[in-house]
This record gives sequence, C-alpha cells and structure tokens, in this order.
Amino acid sequence: MSSVNPDLLKERSGVSFPNEELTLFIFGGPEETKKKRWLISLLDVNKNPVLKNEDKHFIPRDKYYIRSLEKMKKLFQIKKQHDIDGEDWNFLLLSTGEPMLPILHDVLFIPTLEGQMSHEQLEKWIPLAKDYAIFGCYAQTELGHGSNVRRLETTATYIHETDEFDIHSPTLTSTKWWPGGLARTSTHAVIFARLIIDGKDYGVHSFVVQLRGENHKPLPGIDVGDIGPKFGFNNIDNGFLRFTHVRIPRDQMCMKFSKVSRDGKYSTPSHAKVVYGTLVTARIYLVERSSFALAKALCIAIRYSLVRKQGNDTTNNHNESIVLDYQFLQYRLFNSLSIVYTLLFVGKWMKDLNEINEKKISEGDVSLMADIHSISSGLKALCTDLVMESLNDIILACGGHGYLRSSGIPSIVDDYAQSPIVEGDNTILQLQTGRYLIKAFENAKNGRPTPATLFYLKDYSRILSERSSATTWEELTDPNEQIKALTHYHTRILAKLISNLEESSKNHPQGYEGAKSDYMIDIINVSRAYCYTITITSANEGLESIKTTYSNIYPILRVLINLFFSNYIIKYSGEFLLDNYFNSNHIKIFELGIKNCLKTIRPDAIGLVDSWEFSDNMLNSALGRYDGNVYEALYNWAKLDPSNLAHEKGEYIGYNEVLKDIYSKEYLKGINRSKL
Repeated sequence: MSSVNPDLLKERSGVSFPNEELTLFIFGGPEETKKKRWLISLLDVNKNPVLKNEDKHFIPRDKYYIRSLEKMKKLFQIKKQHDIDGEDWNFLLLSTGEPMLPILHDVLFIPTLEGQMSHEQLEKWIPLAKDYAIFGCYAQTELGHGSNVRRLETTATYIHETDEFDIHSPTLTSTKWWPGGLARTSTHAVIFARLIIDGKDYGVHSFVVQLRGENHKPLPGIDVGDIGPKFGFNNIDNGFLRFTHVRIPRDQMCMKFSKVSRDGKYSTPSHAKVVYGTLVTARIYLVERSSFALAKALCIAIRYSLVRKQGNDTTNNHNESIVLDYQFLQYRLFNSLSIVYTLLFVGKWMKDLNEINEKKISEGDVSLMADIHSISSGLKALCTDLVMESLNDIILACGGHGYLRSSGIPSIVDDYAQSPIVEGDNTILQLQTGRYLIKAFENAKNGRPTPATLFYLKDYSRILSERSSATTWEELTDPNEQIKALTHYHTRILAKLISNLEESSKNHPQGYEGAKSDYMIDIINVSRAYCYTITITSANEGLESIKTTYSNIYPILRVLINLFFSNYIIKYSGEFLLDNYFNSNHIKIFELGIKNCLKTIRPDAIGLVDSWEFSDNMLNSALGRYDGNVYEALYNWAKLDPSNLAHEKGEYIGYNEVLKDIYSKEYLKGINRSKL
C-alpha cells in the first residue's frame, strides 16, 4: 500500500470534529453505519475483481454493457448469499461507483407493480420480479411525448371475444423511447397505453407486457432495440419499443385501482389521487440521492485541491500555495459543500414525509397526496438543478486535469446530467408546483382550506407586512429568521403573481387559465422560491433536532447551512431590497459573512468529504485517491490507454494507416496542382 501524501495527512490532523461522528450522521446512526460499512466491504475489488472500474474508460460500449452484466451477476450472487434487500440493496448498488441495471428494475419496475397491481396480481408477479426470474423496465415515454402523459399514443384495445388487450403502436411517434434496460436486458415492461373499450378512450393506464421469449428472442409483433450512444449512462441499454397488435391477457392490466371486467365494463375509484404514489417514487429517490453524487465529485475536487500547488512563489518565497487556500476556489467548492449537507437534510425530510403519507394511504387517508406530488416535483427540480450547476463548477475548479476521464469527474457529470430531465422535465415539474401554489393561495385568500404544508398562507397579509429587524450576522442567520425571510419572499412573489394573473385575465381571450401561459417564468420563479423555503426549513429543523446527539459536528453543519442561506440572499438581494425586507446594511453583513464562512470551513474541508467513506473504486479517480498520490496515478492510468499499450509493443497506431503517407508526401503523388 502506498504512503499517504504528507499534505493530506497534515490536513486530516487539523479537522475540528471527529470524522466518525459525521459518518454516523451521514449513514443514519451507529447500526446503519455498521451495516453500510459491511455492505461496502462486500464490494472489495481484491476479492471480486469483476467489480473494478479502473479500465472502464478504455473499453467500447458493447463490452462496457457486458461488463455491467457481469457485475450485475456478481451482485446478485452477493445479494442471495447475504439475503440483502430493500434500502440495503439500493445502497450496495449505489456503492459500485457506476449506474447499475438492477436500480431500474428495483426502483421503477417493482414499485410500479406494487403500487398499481391488485393483491391477486402481486401474488403472481412480485415473486418473479424479486427473484429476477423476470427483468422489467418502465416504458412510459414515447418518441413524440414525454411529460405530457395524457397525450401518449400507444393503445390497449379490449377484445371481448378473447378476453385480451391488443397492444399497438399506431404511429411512429407512439414508439416507446428511452426506457432504461429495455434494449437488450428486459424480459418484460410496464407500458403505459390508452385504454380503448368499444371505441371509447378511457385514458392512459398501465399494463405488463412480455417482450422476449426463448433464447431472449423478441416475441412476434415486438420491434425493440437500442436508441444509441448517449451523453452518459452508456452501460445502460436505453431502448425503443414498437408494438404491432400484440395480444396480452386481460389480467395483465394493472388493476389495483382501475379495472376492466370480463364483459368489458370499466370502473375506477372516485378519488384519482391514489395513483400519485407510484408516480412520485422515482422523484423522491432523486431528491434523496442528490447529495450523494455531488459529495462524490467534491471528494475528488477537495482532495486534489489540497495536493495541487500553484502560484504565489516569489523571490523571497519559493513555496507554491495549496490551491484550496485561494479564496475563489474555496467559494466554488465550499458553496457546493453547503449544498451537499443542506440537501442531505432535505432528502431525510422528504423520505420521512413520504413514509407518513404511505401510512395515511394504508389507513384510507389521501389528504397528503397532492402535497407530496407537488413538493416532490418541485424539490426534484430544485435539487437536481443545484447539483448539476455545482458539478459544472467542480470541473472548472479542477483545471485541466479535471477534464480528463481519469479524474472521475466527467463520468459523474455525464451520468448525473440526465437527472434534471428524467422522471419529469424540471421545467414542467416546476410549472406543476407553481400552479399548485396558485390554487393554494387563491384558497387562502378566499377563506377556503389550504394544504397542510401551506397552512401559513392563511396569514399571508401578516407575512407580507413583515420586515427584518435583525442587526447582526448571528440574528440574520438565526434558524427562525432564515425561515421567515424565505417564507416572506416566496409569499410576496406568489401574491404578486396572483395579482398579475387577475389583472391580465380581464383582457385575455382564454381568461384566468389562459393568462397563466403569459406568466410561465413567474410561475417557475414562485416554485423555486417555495422549494428553497422548504429546503431551508427542513435543513434548519433537521439540524436543530441533532444538536445534542451530534454536538461535535453541529457547529460546522450550522456554518454550511448559513452559507447556503446567505448565498441565496445575495443571489436574490435585489428582490429582498425591492420591498425593503432587507436593507443595504443587511446585504453587506451577508457578503462579509460568506467570506467568514469560507475561512471557517477551510480547515474542515477534508473531513467533510472523507466522512462519506467513498472507496477509491467507487470514485474511480486519479485525482480523488485517498492517499493523495495523484500524479503517480495520472501517469499510471494514462499508460493503460490501448494506444499506449500498443506503443509498448512497437505498434504505432495511425502511422502505417495514414501518417506514413503524409510524412513521405506519398499522398500528393498523382495530384495535379491547379492554376488560377
């Protein structure tokens, strides 16, 4: 084992808190930490070399896919041997360091079955799915329609004579497009299609369709394939799917809620909100996991920035500076650190809220469903946008070496780049949340009931009249003051939006609803402001709840949340100055406070990333190695490139094929020079 870089050793010795305590918090307590460390140990690449990621950048796409299948098989063996399931299984998959096919099966396919199938159907399908006797994908998006689910074109027509549904793709744009795991892996799909009975369209419903039969050959009437190379996720076989009058039994329509009887009678529950549960599962998962991807990239960048030295050498000082000592680099990376830990609290809060909701649903209470749908939509958009913006900053923070695949950061960016798009495009989701807020405010304004999470809108007049009376940094960043400031801002711009809509609707040909199309930017801004309010509220409440249990890490987490809040205030300072909620002196205090936060975080930076306990294989980075020996790793990794391996054998790629002709002028023979 190589020795650890002395600069990293020095940094680790200066952290103000015990790393173990922060790890316990990140992992969810002593028992969860013990379990997660055990799970990570099962992925030891010395015992399971098939799980190595080191050479993945040097293998072609088809072999990369096969390598992923080999990893999947090994993971299934580990799962069976140790009886791993649920959250533990998801964590194991996440800890491999790259996207894994079972996540699509376990996070989308199985929850859809569980959420939309009847008890009798579950008894048949769930054992097969959980045992991987079948492998499924979630086929909703079509070539012509994504977020607008109501306009999907695939049809499922009930055939009375045979008690079957005829599944058909009537147009090119009805082709299912994008489902992960569809192209080569899946045996089955949950597909979303328009239910047609006796010529009547009952809207989009879900059906289970078998795709492949003996020797994995596609069944008759099924045209399935790969959509081609993507920005990232290229070990995942995203595919296309077309049906030509494929028959399935009636009982393969998911019938937990809506049902079709043998004689073709359609029935559906009076309360449509019960279907929201399966729609929001993936969004909640993305909110929960948003901090994980960013923490990985930051672990690489901060370790590298503590080893990298650049500039500041003079005649009297021949030592270059550690680049993380430069203020602007701190600003880039520590702002992202503040996002990581703030979103960590948000993910825990969202998970807890969803568990409360699921318990209520089991008791027949759907009062939280609309809230969950709105909040998960808005938070999915905000969290993934924040992470994506930060990842781009991190690449820039690492300079030229960060641009190398061997840095590990481009892979994280590539694979995460889908997150603002999948499971609902962020723009569409923010519009949904914004419209929900409009309705809630209208109810509050007219004395009607408001959703539980927006109860405070009843006091909107008081909220709008408030101004900050704080005079110091400590008062401005008090948890209650943070929540009050963001509640005031999002309520103010929501009230302004309502006023504008009411005024605009007077002359709009489509009235109030039509006027909304002229205020899409405002609706999105309201949604984001509301979700920032949820973020700050849940982060502060979460932090205060662990003040005693995790007393050693409380101070640095408080600084990080204060930094997150202060950056938001500075970004939107014009809005807060507009109605004098804050004054110019407040803004000066925030600006100075941000700089002081950077100074406080600097000695703890290494501890804040080490505590995630990412393995070197998980990071797959020459720059982010635990031992800090980045330059040796960069050089050794470069030597693995196939062109360099060929060079060592005396094979000079490109020379005999082309370069020899150019250098010898052979390529010019027979060419007659034209004359003007």
